[in-house]
Amino acid sequence: MDNRLLESLKRKEHECRNLQRQADEFLSKNNREPCKEQCLLLQQAADLEAEMANLTFGAEKNHHIREKNRLDYEIMNIRSELDRKEGKKPVMKTPDDSNDKDNAKDKKGDSKSKPAAAAKSKDDEELDRTARTWYKDAPTHSFDDVSGMAELKKKLKGCIFDSQAERLTDYLGIPQLNSYFFVGPPGCGKTFIIEAFAHELMDKDYKFMSLQGSDIISRYVGAAEKNVTRLFEEAEKSAPCIVFIDEIDSLCKNRSLPNLPEYAANITTSFLTGYNRIHSADSKVIFIAATNYPNRVDNAMLDRVEVVRVPLPDKVAREAAFRKSFEEIITLHENLTYEMMAESTKRYNYRDIERLTSAVKRMLFRKVLDLYKDQDRAIEELQSGNYKLTAEEFKDILSRFKPSPKETIINDLIAWEKAVKSVADYDDTDFSTVYDTEANEKPQKPEQKIKHEISIEKEPEPPKPKEVPKDPVYAVQDEFVQDPITGGVEIVFGSSKGPISHPFANIGGETFQIRSVGENYAFTYFPTPGQTEISAFIISSTGLVGKLTARIVTPISDNKDFII
Repeated sequence: MDNRLLESLKRKEHECRNLQRQADEFLSKNNREPCKEQCLLLQQAADLEAEMANLTFGAEKNHHIREKNRLDYEIMNIRSELDRKEGKKPVMKTPDDSNDKDNAKDKKGDSKSKPAAAAKSKDDEELDRTARTWYKDAPTHSFDDVSGMAELKKKLKGCIFDSQAERLTDYLGIPQLNSYFFVGPPGCGKTFIIEAFAHELMDKDYKFMSLQGSDIISRYVGAAEKNVTRLFEEAEKSAPCIVFIDEIDSLCKNRSLPNLPEYAANITTSFLTGYNRIHSADSKVIFIAATNYPNRVDNAMLDRVEVVRVPLPDKVAREAAFRKSFEEIITLHENLTYEMMAESTKRYNYRDIERLTSAVKRMLFRKVLDLYKDQDRAIEELQSGNYKLTAEEFKDILSRFKPSPKETIINDLIAWEKAVKSVADYDDTDFSTVYDTEANEKPQKPEQKIKHEISIEKEPEPPKPKEVPKDPVYAVQDEFVQDPITGGVEIVFGSSKGPISHPFANIGGETFQIRSVGENYAFTYFPTPGQTEISAFIISSTGLVGKLTARIVTPISDNKDFII
């Protein structure tokens, strides 16, 4: 099997198990009562099982199909229970209905029809309350608060300008409906710039409707099609307006996916029908959808929208993000600049930068409190600039910080781009430059690069006792001794590829959690009697890292021939 395919299957299997574990956690927190969060997580797991069934064949394919059917059955039961709690009873014919149609005309029949009418009214009221939650107040940030993204801001500003030239638009017969499909890695700022766009338009009397695709699926179980229809009715009625749907991959699923549940295909069909409604009416609506996983969205939807690619933040955007977080509260030492921070955080997204700046602030919190012993005094010293953030402090936090893995999602986006061919003549297009801004940045000359790197003098490191093995993962010692009391073996290994993100070990289909031990990693294994060796696959959040082989020995006290 192709190594890339194997890595993809391993990653999907790990993600599927995590989703089911999270669903069980929600069930436990909810006193073993089914909940909408559990339902959504299991649905995502079922989608992954369907994807894995499409990638495999034979017995393995049948296994994934059985797992998907099992999850679908569990989801159906959860939905039935949630419907029951919400008072939504299934419509069933009574014996009187089937035997005598005239019973509907008698008084008894009339009395039974009243509760049904009341129930329908209650559903309509619930739907009205739901629709009201879609309307949002104007976001507080505007285009001025968005760093970088110059071309994207130019496009959206042009859309705002065009929306005001109504007479010329009518004269030329230009459609009033504008539809955009925002695609990019997680944390690249898709939602932020869309909200800034909404802020600008709401000053021009536009309404703003915003929701996540998963809201319709998870919250209104059994009535998704009805809610989708209402969504587009509201959009047409509220024009001019902006309709923003985040995570559209959970609402408008690709109907070509194998083993897609019938209800999911029906929701997609309802969604496309609703979109066609505002398209036919040519309402003054700006429709925006966003996703990290465009390959999961139906092709018929992609054919109706303009794809807008949002990359990871470039150096200018990263510098602005650090400046926004620190400039008004912290003074930088002479050996540290915002440009250096941006240069040191290539391939970081906005969430990575937010977590990094929070870690720096927590470090400063502890240091100034220990140094000045008083909160007011500490604030004064920071405000006055008497205490400054140094390059050494920033580099220390940075060296221990792990950004989120991005290689897999970027590779998936590139593969999707090449598959759909959504732009003309891009056989020569390097899509790594579309989603990863670092691929666009030209390498600097050595003398230029020195100016922007954080340089910290360090004591020379002691020589290593032996050369690190070339294998991706390796045991740190020749043999590991079994604990005579617990029966477990502590397997410690290193990685020649550097830090491993969210690792776990797989031995014979069984999963073992891995923890960090200094620069190495460790997990506990319980061998079978007489077992002297194990082979484990080490897997990270991005796929297979390598295969680890370790020898096991039994302590001498467990030897029956040993005489005390």
